[in-house]
Amino acid sequence: MPCLPHVRRRAAVLSTALLFVTGVLSTGIVPTPTPTAEAATSGWYVSTVPGTGLDDVLLGSTCANALQCWAVGISLGNLAGPGPSSANPLMESWNGTTWTLDPLALPGGEGGGLFDATCVNGSDCWAVGAVVGSGSGNPTGTLVEQWNGTSWSVVPSPTPSGPDVVGAILSSVSCTSASSCMAVGYATDAGGNNLSDVVEQWNGSSWTIIPAATTGQAFDQLISVQCLSAVNCWAIGNAGPVAQMSSFLPIFPGAIGDQGLIEHWDGSAWAIVPSVSKPAPNGGYLSGLECVGATDCWASGAMTDDTGNASGVLVEHWDGATWTDTSASVPGSTAPGMLAGISCVSAASCWAVGSTGSLNNGSSGAPLQSLVEYWNGSSWSVQPSPNVTALSFFNSVSCVPSVGCLAGGSTLTTPNGNGDPGLRAFVEQLTFPSASSQGTVLAARDGGVFAYGTAPFEGSMGGQRLNAPIVGVATTPDGQGYWLVASDGGVFAFGDAPFEGSMGGEHLNAPIVGVAPTRDGQGYWLVASDGGVFAFGSASFHGSMGGGHLNAPVVGMAATDSGGYWLVASDGGVFSFGTAAFYGSAGGTRLNAPVTGMADTPDSRGYWLVGSDGGVFTYGGASYFGSVPGQGITGQPPVVGITPTPTGSGYWLAGANGAVYTYGDATFLGAPDGHHLVASVSSIAAS
Repeated sequence: MPCLPHVRRRAAVLSTALLFVTGVLSTGIVPTPTPTAEAATSGWYVSTVPGTGLDDVLLGSTCANALQCWAVGISLGNLAGPGPSSANPLMESWNGTTWTLDPLALPGGEGGGLFDATCVNGSDCWAVGAVVGSGSGNPTGTLVEQWNGTSWSVVPSPTPSGPDVVGAILSSVSCTSASSCMAVGYATDAGGNNLSDVVEQWNGSSWTIIPAATTGQAFDQLISVQCLSAVNCWAIGNAGPVAQMSSFLPIFPGAIGDQGLIEHWDGSAWAIVPSVSKPAPNGGYLSGLECVGATDCWASGAMTDDTGNASGVLVEHWDGATWTDTSASVPGSTAPGMLAGISCVSAASCWAVGSTGSLNNGSSGAPLQSLVEYWNGSSWSVQPSPNVTALSFFNSVSCVPSVGCLAGGSTLTTPNGNGDPGLRAFVEQLTFPSASSQGTVLAARDGGVFAYGTAPFEGSMGGQRLNAPIVGVATTPDGQGYWLVASDGGVFAFGDAPFEGSMGGEHLNAPIVGVAPTRDGQGYWLVASDGGVFAFGSASFHGSMGGGHLNAPVVGMAATDSGGYWLVASDGGVFSFGTAAFYGSAGGTRLNAPVTGMADTPDSRGYWLVGSDGGVFTYGGASYFGSVPGQGITGQPPVVGITPTPTGSGYWLAGANGAVYTYGDATFLGAPDGHHLVASVSSIAAS
């Protein structure tokens, strides 16, 4: 099913939504035969999503894990009838099986809408948007809500002031830890038109407005933000001489001559980064944003024509030095349409969603239909997806590695002018091919190996003379091999794990304590207790703590899917190198027991730390699913390692006595704790 954290979504104005509906009805659209969801060959299928009975539009989405996803937006009432219209926040939640409508009440009977959501973990999520004045349909202030694991509640957030400023919209939010978030959007006037971009920052206790970059344009707005770390954030939107039209829902451009806007945060200030500019009177509009790593980001949206309307897909790519126009590589990019959101599970697996067709060209243009494009690491291609209504469009997409994706937007089901415009929440989902089951490999200090589930036993060093005890195990990407590493740096390869070198026989300043494989399975890193790092095969050296001052010895490491790595010390301190983003640590925090290991999420956007007492600490996109102390278990032999499930929605912990503890979607596959062990278990890895 669906997906994670980091969704690139849409946003713009709430006001005069009736004109949007009127514009759609005036296109002369005639309902076409409805194909079934089964007709799609790509795996995308239409989900059953409950509605409010009003006009519902989904604008953003996020997933904490495979069992916790939200799609957020706006529910609009009385658009075509006499009297005042209404706007209320719309939230749909996914539990891994079904979608449920989650009513959200705002204080004082105010209205509002939600434009984006993101999760730090399963018990810390944020949704942002705008408060809407009763009957006006126009923003009067920013809206921020937080999920604490049980319920959503409003968190105070400032609204900018200034000439003509009446309200503001927060259109996107991104967090790197519980105490570090960025939200972006724009100030609005009495008619709901955008004025100037707005950036707000969360420091763990309050939201404050911080300066955005000065564009030098009359109007600007930020629509999406993503932070790789507290000192590395990107934000995109548009700026130009004309305000984006307020007579449409926040899904399409509508300003003549505006250009795409890209800004970067370096930890102290926002600055404009040069991006694609189209020759006048054409322009651009950016709304989707996704970064796989520091040198691999995507921005998407639409090119605009001399009327300000979307005229073709706009896609830009960041390679670590410049943003370049890659629109020509996207099939159908020159036809009217746009890509509103992007989500990636790796550098070679991304989905972008939006719509094709025309909204504003009357009966001369093809009606809007939802669009899904897929990036395989070298090219974009259109993925078949079911269009089951007369009109449909996507505003966001969110994917969970090894699980699947969800795309959210809206459909127009009854374009007949009968007073019911028929805007309904629209969700399609994609389920990735699932692994047959799960597997784990445990290694003991004498080199003995225990394989469970789908993990094959490929050999061990048990019964062999070792110069030093085994301290770590790592599996190959296909699960058909593994490496063992000893404290003297000796490496032993089994199955399809290639031997790429070792530190055995070399002088070490400190003993080796862990090993992490590269994602291509052709290399590995070793780490010593003094923080020294040794790279072999395809593993690149990006730095170490060797020779640096440490408050506590390093006890383990984990590697990203793009070649970076983290080190963790026994006091919970975390050190990041290369493309590995720092999401937080327990360093400086009083711990009940020393940290003994770490593991990263499948998408490398978070990590878990585990203590010797089995306590688990989560950072970034890593979700909490339980711990040994949380079960009331005490007095057991120390926990020595943690490894996640392929979905990232669970993990296994291993004890020195061979006990295995399972949480989330981790299945108990077996453990050697019921047998006599010649030596204690030292590590665990998933296969």
